[in-house]
Amino acid sequence: MSHLFIDTTTRLQVENKTDVTILGLDIISEDGTSVQPWIRDAIEPGEKSKVVEEDWVGKFKVRVRFDKWNGKLLASIGKVCATYSTPNRVYNTLAKQGEPNVFEKDVKGCGEEDVHMIYTETILDFEGGSQYLVVSQDEDGNVAFKLK
Repeated sequence: MSHLFIDTTTRLQVENKTDVTILGLDIISEDGTSVQPWIRDAIEPGEKSKVVEEDWVGKFKVRVRFDKWNGKLLASIGKVCATYSTPNRVYNTLAKQGEPNVFEKDVKGCGEEDVHMIYTETILDFEGGSQYLVVSQDEDGNVAFKLK
């Protein structure tokens, strides 16, 4: 073989197997200061996103944002202008044990509207080419990810 072709982009489709709407999927920088949206469309429970191609190959911190998460807050959330507040874990009503991995926080910008986020974060390894991500909920009330 005289030529080697390597995918430098990843085509991603997300399937939502949770019981809540996914509002989007973002790539987050290592230091958490930069966020790049990848999947921008809402994905209803049981639905799949459009296939979206981006220049993401390798290991990345991924944030999946949710419309809500059935449960209650552990504590109230403080707000600081132009910074993120401390995230609080959201305990799912179906949770049996383990540490829930869904967080809730408010983002307040100076002179801007507050943004309320319910999300989870994980590290995923995108190999390039076409990949299929299944977002589901395990028996402990945590979000689970499976790349196919």
